[in-house]
Amino acid sequence: MNISKQTLESALDSASFPVVAALLVHFTGDISILEKLPRPNQAVLGEIQGFLSEDDKQTIKKIALKEISKFFSNHEVNDIYVPSNEELNKMMSFIVGENVSPDYIPMMLRDLNITSQDLKPPLGTAKPSLEVLIIGAGMSGILAAIKLAERGIKFKIYEKNINLGGTWFENRYPGSRVDIANHFYSYSFEENHQWSEHFSQQPELLDYFKRCFDKYDIQKNTYFETQVTDMKFDDLTKMWEVTSIHNEKSNKEVINIVLSCVGQLNQPKIPDIKGIDEFQGNMFHSSKWPDDDVIVGKKVAVVGSGASAFQIVPSIAKYCEQLTIFQRSPPWMFPNPKYHEQVDESKKWLLENLPYYSRWYRFLLFYPGSDQLLDSLFVDPSWKERSDSINQQNDEMRELFTSAMLAQISDKSLIDKVIPNYPPFGKRMLQDNGAWLEALHLPNVTLLAEEVTRMSSRGIVSSENDYEFDTVVFATGFKAQDFFYPIEIDGGAGSFNSIYKDSPQSYLGITFSSIPNFFAMYGPGTNLAHAGSIIFNSECQINYISSAIEYMLNNDYKSIRVKPKIEKQYQDRFDDRHMGMVWQHEGVSSWYQNSKGKVVTTSPWRLVEYWNWTNNFNADEYDF
Repeated sequence: MNISKQTLESALDSASFPVVAALLVHFTGDISILEKLPRPNQAVLGEIQGFLSEDDKQTIKKIALKEISKFFSNHEVNDIYVPSNEELNKMMSFIVGENVSPDYIPMMLRDLNITSQDLKPPLGTAKPSLEVLIIGAGMSGILAAIKLAERGIKFKIYEKNINLGGTWFENRYPGSRVDIANHFYSYSFEENHQWSEHFSQQPELLDYFKRCFDKYDIQKNTYFETQVTDMKFDDLTKMWEVTSIHNEKSNKEVINIVLSCVGQLNQPKIPDIKGIDEFQGNMFHSSKWPDDDVIVGKKVAVVGSGASAFQIVPSIAKYCEQLTIFQRSPPWMFPNPKYHEQVDESKKWLLENLPYYSRWYRFLLFYPGSDQLLDSLFVDPSWKERSDSINQQNDEMRELFTSAMLAQISDKSLIDKVIPNYPPFGKRMLQDNGAWLEALHLPNVTLLAEEVTRMSSRGIVSSENDYEFDTVVFATGFKAQDFFYPIEIDGGAGSFNSIYKDSPQSYLGITFSSIPNFFAMYGPGTNLAHAGSIIFNSECQINYISSAIEYMLNNDYKSIRVKPKIEKQYQDRFDDRHMGMVWQHEGVSSWYQNSKGKVVTTSPWRLVEYWNWTNNFNADEYDF
């Protein structure tokens, strides 16, 4: 491998220097070199330089330039040193400026995957005696297909849409992008070194999943425009009778195992508004954005101020004649200047060409967001200072976020409208690079702090005015609490949705005592709101599911069902943990909660807890 010293020197200016320092162990084969380098301070989420001084960075750069150039002058890339697990742990601790807890080392070693440069999993030997139906070809469905194929498990995918991608196919509204750093929001085994932005937009995300879909040859097992409508389990045959619709034709078939990859955020939620059917203009949910232009020069209403509206409003504001936002409650925002920032070419070069740089960079993004926040999300029973915070640390964050917002506000009439009156992190946190508040200051933009309860043929009737609109956009979220909707699932005891409604019972959010031979990814209680990425969680889940199915195959079992006792124990712990957390705080109302205010969508667990549980399938917890 030929790397010119000039190219390397230029690229290093864009590097994360804690990562570069750790790479020197690979290039020198000497772990003690870390003792001779400036040590980063404790890492925090989104900060990739370890708070090193400019002099410290230049010291690391000078040594790195010398050692890396010397290595490539005398060696091939295959000669690079692969540290022991003990040395890798020391490197982890160096990069993040603290001792990495022993609890996290196995999880981080797995994700780091530093022992092999070929991250693509091998294909397994086919085991044709059993077939899995995967419902959905979004992020988790594609992942499930890859991992089942890896173990030789036969599968097919039914996808209701005309194309793959799930949420990244459907949510094509202006400004749609991920809010987890992309170099972590990607499959651990399928890196992308060419992300154009740190938080990529929808077209680029969809393209990534299409490339994975094609690379692993999933097309041959996928049936698009096929909607599963009903499933009934036959306890005698130990098979599912599955009804699906394709081209308006209904089809019934029997399937061994069903794996739901429909997710939580796929069924649009439109508020129950009086007179909604009377409106004569353009009206749609944010996930159903039309191809035709309904924005430019129009009077537009955006109903909602959550994650979708937060992205839509800055993207369309300057094109509208008038833009009015109807806000039920304001969001808390996390300051992040990189939210719309491009990845420079030198950084892409480092990720692509400098061995192991991309793996350690991913680790630096991952670890500071791994449970660091969780302790601050528990209510301190003795906290009496304020009703809009739950403990000392949470209150300090409230002050930080409030100050960041106030610094952006010149129109003082906005202050009471945009500063939340509930504790930070009670609802989904949004990434703030200034675009939202900048849009609210535009002369053609109005923020109304009220819910929409009534519409007319011309627009929206508020408590004080009758507003006329050409276009109404509902950025009002999804039916997150209606799991598997609208599929009717009967595991033998009756309809799952009829029995549990919006209070589902599960084990790990993956298996259900009322539904045999059935698994879920991104199921109940598995949404992440404090750490990690949903892809990390999905990889945990498919590892567990694959192990369970493989156990069935190896023992020639025809059915699997989690024991009710195991499910209840887990569900009780899940509910008990949430009782003292911010998401179930009396001052908070969000899509994390069901109709009774109980959290049903979001995980209260440390990432490492969930990783350990899903990394160790225990057959004793199941009936076969």
